[in-house]
Amino acid sequence: MSKDQVTSFRIDSDLWKKARVYALENGLSAKDLVENLIRRELTERRIEKQKKS
Repeated sequence: MSKDQVTSFRIDSDLWKKARVYALENGLSAKDLVENLIRRELTERRIEKQKKS
């Protein structure tokens, strides 16, 4: 099990509100949503780099 990293960042307040509503509507926490999006981005970038090689 990995340890959670406590961090902070600035984000557009309207975008954050929409993200929180989206997460709640889809049974996710805001943490889960952000982690899923980061994982997806990293995976897609890795795939794109492999295609270019």
